[in-house]
Amino acid sequence: MNSVRFLFCTMTLSCTPALGVHAQDAFAVPRHAMTALPSLTAADNEMHVPIDAQSVVPVPRAPAPGLSSVRVLAVGSTACGWEYPDGKGTTTCNHGGGELRVAVMEIGYGSNPIASMNGGQLPRSAQYASTGICVTGTQYTWPCTPGQTVVGWLNEYNVDGYESGLFKYQNTSTNAPHNTVYTQINIL
Repeated sequence: MNSVRFLFCTMTLSCTPALGVHAQDAFAVPRHAMTALPSLTAADNEMHVPIDAQSVVPVPRAPAPGLSSVRVLAVGSTACGWEYPDGKGTTTCNHGGGELRVAVMEIGYGSNPIASMNGGQLPRSAQYASTGICVTGTQYTWPCTPGQTVVGWLNEYNVDGYESGLFKYQNTSTNAPHNTVYTQINIL
């Protein structure tokens, strides 16, 4: 069996050939963001979120699942740390300070993410991290361990410069049913 050779490039634009690279590693967004907030995706900070009834369950050798849900998982700031709104439309903490971050949990695969703050679309560079989400037992977990199937993504956005406002996110499913899903949160 022939092995596939990938060219793996880092943000410093140095490229090295790699053998046996997992697809999710080749497309990972670098996590080199300056932040005073602890990372939601640190290996020593493994997160577990219960699976909702409408979620996807990984099926080996099946096409990538279409988007089934998106939600704001957390809002972080230097004033409050990470707040987990748990489906509420508004944060309870009065966020502010030098940093403001939003983590969006996306189940399924999308191809057209659009994030905005106070009506203005954020540049793609505002997304400073994207981590694969997998299923472990009855929980969504990240980071994924080797051999697990990625069923979604945790996308983290830098919205520094805003003290408060309305954060909106939408994405369109890569595969059938090609639906567009939305979420939003009012950040106090």
